[in-house]
Amino acid sequence: RLSRADATIRGIAHRDLVKVYNDRGAVICAADVSPLVNAGVVKSYEASAEFKLIEIEGERVEIGGCMNMLTPDRSQTAGTSSMSPNSCLVQVEKWRSAEAFKLGRA
Repeated sequence: RLSRADATIRGIAHRDLVKVYNDRGAVICAADVSPLVNAGVVKSYEASAEFKLIEIEGERVEIGGCMNMLTPDRSQTAGTSSMSPNSCLVQVEKWRSAEAFKLGRA
């Protein structure tokens, strides 16, 4: 989910394929343009039932919806087993390779 304001700035429409990414990787998702999130915030569920990493037009992206690959694997506090993958910094953009993927050139 992303706000209407963020979607408009990025040229993203509801259900467009988008790339959510950071320095850890990239995940392709369908955009849910929603009034339920504030501008500057992206909301997603953490994982999916399938991990499917592909290369398309020279870029490696995950298309199964596994958002966990974007979050850190460190503990919340040193010496504990508590996890900290509940939030991270990401960027969102309309996926420029969506047409190539739909046409089977992946």
